[in-house]
Amino acid sequence: MLDVSPESIVITVINLLILLVALRLVLFKPVQKIIAARQEEADKQFDEASKKQEAADEMKVQYENSLAEVHAEKKNILNAAREDADEQYQKIVNEARSEAKHIKKKAAVEAEAQKEQIMKSAEKEIADMIVNAAAKVVGEQSGLESNAALYDEFLNKAGE
Repeated sequence: MLDVSPESIVITVINLLILLVALRLVLFKPVQKIIAARQEEADKQFDEASKKQEAADEMKVQYENSLAEVHAEKKNILNAAREDADEQYQKIVNEARSEAKHIKKKAAVEAEAQKEQIMKSAEKEIADMIVNAAAKVVGEQSGLESNAALYDEFLNKAGE
């Protein structure tokens, strides 16, 4: 059976202490070294991740600033384009008004010329009719001199 003697308890305690020291040397220290190395690796990766996050945040800020600058530049370009378009519009409208005035003046001059031509044509027709009427009244005895005198007399009276 089992013998529990003070010697066997002391031997068991010594065996346990030797086993504990051996396990500590063989198992615990290498495991602690591996755990420390892994912790160090995890800390290193965490630091790298933090640095990358900071870099990403910095790039995000730069991107947002760049985007804001692009929007401002776009706004400036659109405003400049609107101003140019307004200037072109005003220029075209002014040119059109000027051209319209020129056409209107030209039309007025042409109308006046046509009016004078029509008046001269009407005057000539009236003079011919008067000459014909006078020739009928006077008869065939009037000559070229008589026609010219009648015509001059008509013009003088018509001019008054």
